[in-house]
Amino acid sequence: MIRNIAIVGFGLAGASAARSLRDQGYDGRIHLFGDEPVPAYDRPSLSKSVLSGGVSEPPPLHEAGWYTAAGVDVYFGERVQQIDPAHRWLRLSSGASLSYDRLLLATGARARTLSVPGAMLDGVLTLRDKADSLNLLGRLGPGVSLSIIGGGLIGCEVATTACKAGAEVRIIESADELLLRVLGRRVGTWCRERLEALGVVVQRNARISAFEGKDGRVRAVAFADGVRVSSDVVLVCVGAEPDTELAQQAGLACSRGVPVDATGLSASPDLFVAGDAARWPLREGGQRSLETYLNSQAQAVAAAAAMLGRVEPSPQIPRAWTEIAGHRIETIGDFDGPGDWLLRGNTERGSPLLMLRVHNNAVAAAVAVDASKDFAIAARLVEARTRVTLPELRDPAFNLRELLRARSAASAA
Repeated sequence: MIRNIAIVGFGLAGASAARSLRDQGYDGRIHLFGDEPVPAYDRPSLSKSVLSGGVSEPPPLHEAGWYTAAGVDVYFGERVQQIDPAHRWLRLSSGASLSYDRLLLATGARARTLSVPGAMLDGVLTLRDKADSLNLLGRLGPGVSLSIIGGGLIGCEVATTACKAGAEVRIIESADELLLRVLGRRVGTWCRERLEALGVVVQRNARISAFEGKDGRVRAVAFADGVRVSSDVVLVCVGAEPDTELAQQAGLACSRGVPVDATGLSASPDLFVAGDAARWPLREGGQRSLETYLNSQAQAVAAAAAMLGRVEPSPQIPRAWTEIAGHRIETIGDFDGPGDWLLRGNTERGSPLLMLRVHNNAVAAAVAVDASKDFAIAARLVEARTRVTLPELRDPAFNLRELLRARSAASAA
């Protein structure tokens, strides 16, 4: 009988798993451990509404009082220091130990840093939690020069927010375009042009050699070619590393995350992993840490079901959203796969844009700019592997919703 479930990690995956366990009827004890002294909150807001000063606190993931009402034992600021999977117990930072029947690691990821001279100067920051966001907010203002190292999602989101606050913003990217890994070259180029229109300076193909300082504070970014750029604040946004320390200590082999099956089960019986720390199987093959809000939620629900004996494999389709330069961008699927890309719409003329990757007569991936309704339909086409043809998709007058209805009716028949 399952009477004790421990969840290590108080982010989205951990909090979602706790709720899913109760929603699925589990009435045993849930022990939820988190490093921070506050309930789980919405991390995407850290680079947007919190950083802009629009809200003083990131929105909580669960309403006030839910943990008490749901009977979840929350250990604020309590670190799990050791796992013994053979005997199913945890050792806590307080020195106490706790036995469990099932364990979910939802330890998330840690911000990568740069190993260059000056990396420890005051003003060289990363953005991963509420304290980081408030620290950066306190340093921004009109005329403040902010250098953002890395042109990925977080870097571009922060650039948007900081530019609107009056800061002088520069993105420094080592690749030849922004957002290549997450949005592809075409959309990355479009986003760069929108950011530049806001006043953001974008440097590509850049190689940083050091951060220079005075009196312990950062003052400039130095490049390998000898050029230096003055900076009052530097934000390092060069990706994240899955936090697998506990998993490795427990004897699990890890490489860019903990390998799990499509229910979140690791190589150790009764030990599950979900969220950024998990190398989860993908529907189209392979497995990796996905580091997205929507995928973390889906993984948490699948792992919760599996911990209760309801094995419902959930191979993932990468899915994400962002807001850059005032535009909402939504994605599903991988952009590097085979097939043909086609466009519907034209953002240059003020209309929404939808890009689709079609492979083997099915929509394999989609990205939308200011086209949430069309994206919702495209996402369902991807999820259902709906059969399509290129001519009908290329026709701007062709209604995607009608396509979905027709294919659904044909399948039902």
